[in-house]
Amino acid sequence: MDGMTSSSRTGWIAGITVTVILFLLPIFLGQLGKTGEYWIWVCTEMIIMALFAMSLNLILGFGGMVSFGHAAFFGVGAYTVALLMKKANFPLYLALVAAPLVAAITAAIVGWFCVRLLGLYFSILTLAFGQLLFMIVFQWYTFTGGDDGLHGVPRPEILGPINYYWLCLIIFVICFLVIRMIVNSSFGLSIKTIRENMERAKFIGINVRRYQLLNFIIAGAFAGLAGGMLCELNRFAQTEFFHWSKSAEPILASLVGGMYSLAGPAIGSSILIFLKIFLQQVHRSMVEIWAIVLGVLLLIVVLFAPQGLVGLYQNIFRKSRS
Repeated sequence: MDGMTSSSRTGWIAGITVTVILFLLPIFLGQLGKTGEYWIWVCTEMIIMALFAMSLNLILGFGGMVSFGHAAFFGVGAYTVALLMKKANFPLYLALVAAPLVAAITAAIVGWFCVRLLGLYFSILTLAFGQLLFMIVFQWYTFTGGDDGLHGVPRPEILGPINYYWLCLIIFVICFLVIRMIVNSSFGLSIKTIRENMERAKFIGINVRRYQLLNFIIAGAFAGLAGGMLCELNRFAQTEFFHWSKSAEPILASLVGGMYSLAGPAIGSSILIFLKIFLQQVHRSMVEIWAIVLGVLLLIVVLFAPQGLVGLYQNIFRKSRS
C-alpha cells in the first residue's frame, strides 16, 4: 500500500470498515426478534439490488449507454434459479452459477443487435427486447407459470435469514472487487474512452462495437446473478422482474448515488430502498406518495448534485483539503 495515494488509502479503509459493519449487522439485528429478522431481509434485498444497480452502471456510467431493458437479464437470472431448483432439483450453488451464464448468453444475443445502434435508438431497442422477453414469460404459462410466476423455490435448511444475508454479502463483495478490477483495467479505460469520444476511440484502433458488446454481456451476467439471488431470497420468480419499470430502478439509483463512481449506484439503491421501507413503516398510506417523494428527491439531486451523492461528497472533500 506504499504506492497508494491518500484518497485511495482512505477509500480502502472506508470500504473495509463498511464491510466489517455489514458483516456484524445481522448479529445485532438478530437480537430484535421478528423485527430484526424483517430488517435482515430488507438489508439482504439492499445488497442484491445494489449489485443490480452496479451491473447497469457498467454500461450506463462507464459505457455511456442508456439501457431501458436491463431488467431482462435480471429476470432471466431469477427464472433460471427458479426453474433449475424447482423443476430440475438443482442445488442452490449450481443454480447461482447458471444464472449469470444464462443471462450472459441472453445479453450476447440481445447486445449483438443493440450495440449496432447509437443513443436513443439503442435505448429503445433494449426496451423492445426487454418487453419481448416479458411477454414471452408472461404468455408461456406451462413453463414459466405466466403471470402467477414460479413460487415455492426451495432453500437449503442451513440458509436461514442471517446465513443467507452473509452469503449475499460475500457474493456482493467479490462482485464489487471484480467490477472494480474491470473498470480499472485496460478494457475499462477503453470503455470510458468510447464514452468520452467514440470517433477518437476508433481512430486509435479500438474496436468500438466489440468492446461495447463485451461490456453489455458482462453487465448482463452480473444482473443475472442479482436476479438469481433475489429469487432465492423471496423464494419466487415473477414476470415483474422483466418489466421496463424494473429497469428504471438501477437507473434512478445511479442518478442518486452517482453514475461516474463505482460505489455510487450501490449507495443510491440502498438509500431508495430504505426510504421506501421507512415511509411504509411510518404509515401504509405513505407508500402511495412514494412517486412524489422519489420525484422530489430526483429533482433535488439533478439541481444541486448532478454527479450524485458520491460526486457531491468528493467535491466537498476536495474543497476542504484545498
